Amino acid sequence: MQTSQVLRTAGDVNIEKIQVVTPNGLFQDITNQVIAIQVFEDLFSPFITGTLVVKDSLDLINMFPFVGEEFVEMKISTPSLKNPIEGKFYIFKMTNREMVGDRTTVYELHFITQEALIDLNKRLSKTLSGKCSDIANTLMTDKTLGLQLSRKINLEETKNNTKFVSNFWNPVRCLNYVANTSVNKNGSPSYVFFENRAGFNFVSLESLYTNNDVMEEFVFDNYQRDDRAGGGSARNVAEDFRRIQEIHIPTAFDYMDRIRSGLYGSKQYSHDLTTKRFGSKNFDMLQSFQTDKHLNPYAMAAKTVIYRYASLITTAPKYHGNFSGFGDVTNSNFIQKRVSLMKQADASKIQILVAGRTDYTVGQKIILNLNRMEPFQTNDTDTLDRIFSGAYIVGAINHYIDREKHECTMEVFKESLLRDLDGKK
Repeated sequence: MQTSQVLRTAGDVNIEKIQVVTPNGLFQDITNQVIAIQVFEDLFSPFITGTLVVKDSLDLINMFPFVGEEFVEMKISTPSLKNPIEGKFYIFKMTNREMVGDRTTVYELHFITQEALIDLNKRLSKTLSGKCSDIANTLMTDKTLGLQLSRKINLEETKNNTKFVSNFWNPVRCLNYVANTSVNKNGSPSYVFFENRAGFNFVSLESLYTNNDVMEEFVFDNYQRDDRAGGGSARNVAEDFRRIQEIHIPTAFDYMDRIRSGLYGSKQYSHDLTTKRFGSKNFDMLQSFQTDKHLNPYAMAAKTVIYRYASLITTAPKYHGNFSGFGDVTNSNFIQKRVSLMKQADASKIQILVAGRTDYTVGQKIILNLNRMEPFQTNDTDTLDRIFSGAYIVGAINHYIDREKHECTMEVFKESLLRDLDGKK
């Protein structure tokens, strides 16, 4: 496919290479046979996945043959921009094969990051101990214990140590366990392990909120073209990239779910099996909000919100001294806060459709500027919807690419508001 380095319209895309490679070295460029490509990224998923829709009149299935041992090498770029979608992925499934002519078939090839193969085939039976971030680094890079990652790693240092026994767990399960027991230097227990196109990440949500530059500022309005000074109009590609084509809010708020999940508060009863001590502890989101770092300045609840700690009661066993030289290695001291922080990230989500760019990826910070849905006067200067507007994190993204365009469906989330619900601002 001929490529262009000139960006003419928002959503322009170059499909530079789609090549299937077999284990014995046979390869075939199938760029011209690919109808559509989808690449999926998720902040709460360890690996990038995707699909290729192939229109096949060359009998590729028997040529290779396709037996579930093939790789696909791809490079897709936005003209004039850096950071293409490229890499070598493992083809793990073929689905939806249909005959569309006497000698033509259409089917989907599903692919995943190569490191997923290591994770699927490796089981660890070993005690792991030390600083949580050091354990995570080992699980990502070590050739014996880990995922053997050679790509860039974004690792946020933790302040706490832990020790646990991996009971024939795969590396990703161990990484998720470590994330569940990690606290950053600011005391935020919100670590996640995920892959984006920059590499693999073991970081707290708080670091995404505070250490990220804004990738793009999106607007939902009726903009079409720029007016020229001498009359007429012209398309502004930069402004087109900023426009939201479709917007969907699955759930604006769910008070009952927030109460049941422990977002506002919870009570924990703990018992230590070795010291024979019993304790209880309350967690309050509104109190914790003042010391944490956030995307936006105000909490998503007013001080008058109705909640009781007993709305969610949990039990947490402790094992003080279970390992020599270690006290309690469970996350009982901060699990209530982690549950609340993770639920806050899940409580306010918006799905948007925008013109695609290959440098969009999960974990980036964006701004949404949405207007209030009410009649306006000509002299109104502030029309911003302060409930749904604000800073968001890209939690999931689906790149849809065909020969005509590139579109991105993003699921973005925030855990705070631009508006003070207590009425001060």
